Amino acid sequence: MIARELMTRHFPFVTADADLDYVAKLLSECEVGVVPVVDEQLAPIGIVTRSNLEKARPLPDAGLGPIPAFLLQNRRNAPFRSNGRALREVMTAPAISVPSGAKLSDIAKVMQEHHLKRAPVVDGHKIIGVLLRREVLHALSERKHPQQQDVLSQPKSILSETRREPEACDIATAEEFRDLVAAHERQLDKERDDRHRAMLELREQRIKELAAQRLTEGQWREMVSQARRAAASGLTEHMLIRFPAQLCLDGGRAINAPDSHWPETLRGEPADVFKRWRNELQPRGFKIAAQIVDFPEGLPGDAALFLMWGKRT
Repeated sequence: MIARELMTRHFPFVTADADLDYVAKLLSECEVGVVPVVDEQLAPIGIVTRSNLEKARPLPDAGLGPIPAFLLQNRRNAPFRSNGRALREVMTAPAISVPSGAKLSDIAKVMQEHHLKRAPVVDGHKIIGVLLRREVLHALSERKHPQQQDVLSQPKSILSETRREPEACDIATAEEFRDLVAAHERQLDKERDDRHRAMLELREQRIKELAAQRLTEGQWREMVSQARRAAASGLTEHMLIRFPAQLCLDGGRAINAPDSHWPETLRGEPADVFKRWRNELQPRGFKIAAQIVDFPEGLPGDAALFLMWGKRT
């Protein structure tokens, strides 16, 4: 039995620029208990588990003392809030991956050596699944040879990828070799297209999630408080919110133009921020502006809304 046969194929994954609150939501909904973090080639670069989020919670005031045990019984966990932390600050990196062709005994040794409960499975460099420790233990228990059931307690060893012996073949024609090259290039093109399509699907899923999010009263108050602190530091403007330009109905083109109708393209939290400004802050003399703040590959990347109060004249 090899990793490909044991792995779970249905799992969430994100890129390193994903919102930490969104990752926490994925963890609360998924059954595998882990969200791998991948690069643009879908290679795992880190993982996030519930323990990562718990470590990221702010510590209670030491002067308050510990919470009595009877108060903790049947107490629901408070919802996680990133408080501005980035995913890279919380995730475990690097991700220790297992090749898709790794044997059961090698998988068990690596999980024992690195104290892993879950591990990404890769085909080449691309993530294709997640291995769960309980599945590995279950597979070991079904093995007929007892000495293999205790492999998790054996001395540490290093996992090596399963290597296939080259098949014997006869020298054919140069044309056949050129066909092999062409087939290899087609395979590379297909893998590249698959990675690009997966990234687009991931981005589209994230945009849908962001479009459905609403601005809370607490978030709005924190934005205004941060703007006040910026003014106290001598600044005349403050970035209220940064968001993917794809969250706009037109992909950020009106903001980039600029077009005076850009507020009509906003969705989700940015739209709520604009409405709160219009209803509460505009009558008090504050102005607001939108701007594209980065251009990856020459295209609008992230946009931002800035609250402005200028200098006294």
